[in-house]
Amino acid sequence: MGFDSEDDMKDVAQDLIPSTLRKKDYEVLTEFGYGTGRTDLVFVNVSEPYWERRTKRLNLETPIEDKNVLITFLQLHARDGAVTEEYFYQIGALKRRYKRESLNWLKDRGFVQEEEEGKIKTACDLRRHITTTVAVELKLRKWQKAIKQASRGRSFAEYKFVALDHDHIEPALDNLEQFKSRNIGLLSIDQSGDCYMHHKPGRGNPHSELYRWKLNESTLIEKSA
Repeated sequence: MGFDSEDDMKDVAQDLIPSTLRKKDYEVLTEFGYGTGRTDLVFVNVSEPYWERRTKRLNLETPIEDKNVLITFLQLHARDGAVTEEYFYQIGALKRRYKRESLNWLKDRGFVQEEEEGKIKTACDLRRHITTTVAVELKLRKWQKAIKQASRGRSFAEYKFVALDHDHIEPALDNLEQFKSRNIGLLSIDQSGDCYMHHKPGRGNPHSELYRWKLNESTLIEKSA
């Protein structure tokens, strides 16, 4: 008979998938939005040392939620050492006004430090605390649509999966080569509480630092909610 809805399936999947991946310390985020879509479930590993360094030693508990602020932060964070503020305004595509507003926000909250001779840099030893990301697209039976959505997850996730209702898994299994060729894993879930691994993907390299950091900041948003 299968699940009545994807929401019903999602409720079950959140608890089942981490154990199927043989990881007990995954944190879960639902409906993570990024530039080209929204992923149903994202499971992340958080490094406790990096988390402690950010929130306790550097006292940077405020998440960077605004896109312009995050772009500004990443542009400066990518620099090798401190740069003058005037030079920083001249690089990148973001308009000077937006960059100035964003930079002031980052300074006020300790993300950016001011050095001698008018130079600036991001806080020492600040890095993403998320170390591994698994993105999962849920569908009752539409595996072709799910595989397209999962492909977009390569912008921020090391591992991409499609999870289908186990009662409707056969068409996807008949086309398993399409999952393998795209390096996308395939899972199926049934109402009795079982999760089956049909294909395990290899690790990929996410290509968007912006969306990786957006996901990173989302963990702080979740914890402060």
